[in-house]
Amino acid sequence: MKTLGIVTSGGDAPGMNAAIRAVTRLAYAKGFNVLGFERGWEGLIRNRFRRLDPRSVGGIIQSGGTILLTSRCPEFKTREGVRKAAENLAANRVDGLVVIGGDGSFRGALELSRETDALIVGVPATIDNDVYGTDETIGFDTAVNTAVAEIDKIRDTAISHERIFVVEVMGRKRGFLALAVGLTVGAEVILVPEVPLKMEEVYKTVKENAAKGKRSGIIVAAEGAGDTRKIANQIEQNTGAEVRLSIVGYAQRG
Repeated sequence: MKTLGIVTSGGDAPGMNAAIRAVTRLAYAKGFNVLGFERGWEGLIRNRFRRLDPRSVGGIIQSGGTILLTSRCPEFKTREGVRKAAENLAANRVDGLVVIGGDGSFRGALELSRETDALIVGVPATIDNDVYGTDETIGFDTAVNTAVAEIDKIRDTAISHERIFVVEVMGRKRGFLALAVGLTVGAEVILVPEVPLKMEEVYKTVKENAAKGKRSGIIVAAEGAGDTRKIANQIEQNTGAEVRLSIVGYAQRG
C-alpha cells in the first residue's frame, strides 16, 4: 500500500484544515496510508507524525488554523535539515508529500525535492496571496473579508468623530491583501510595499478631502509598507486631522 504525507508549513491560513481533510479523504479512498507530519518541516526532521483517516479529519472543515500545527523551522534552511527530512520520508516509505503553505513552504519543498524520490505537490495556502502561478491562495478571501468586516465598523466611528483611521492589515512584504481590502472598503488611500511611500501625496489627499467637507477617512496600509504608528503620527502633524491607528492583526488568520 502506498503512503502519502501531508505537511502544513509557515503561517497558518483559513482553509488549511479543509485542505487537509480533502487530501486525506481522497487519498484514503484511493487506498493510500496517510501520515500528517506535525509542526511543519520540524515534524519531518524529528519524524513526528500522526496517522490520518476520514474519521480523524471529521468536523474540521469549518475550523481555522491547522490540526497538524505549524511552525517556523530554521533547521530546515540548512542542507543537513533537508537531508534529515528526506531520510525520514524514505524511512516511512512515503511515496508522495503534499505541502500546504505559502512561498516559503514551496521554496522548502523545492529543496526537499532535490534530496528525495518522493513526489511533492504544493497546495498554495497563505493570506498573503504571494504564490506565483495561482490567482488566489487558500485563506486569502477569508482574510480579506475579515479585514473588511473590521473596517466597516471602524468607518462608523471615523465618521462619528470626524477622524482619519490608518488601518494596518497583514501581508508581510506584499500588498495583495491591503489592495483587495482597500478597494473593497473604498479606502481613501492604500499603502503597499511595492509602491514607494510618498507621504506628501497622502497629506495632499487628506487635505483635499477636508476642503471638500470630508473630514473622516480610511487609509489601508500593508504591514510591510512602513511603520504605521509613525505614518499615523506624521499625517496628524502635517494635516491637522485627528488620526487613529487600528491594527487588524492575527484575526485575519482565523
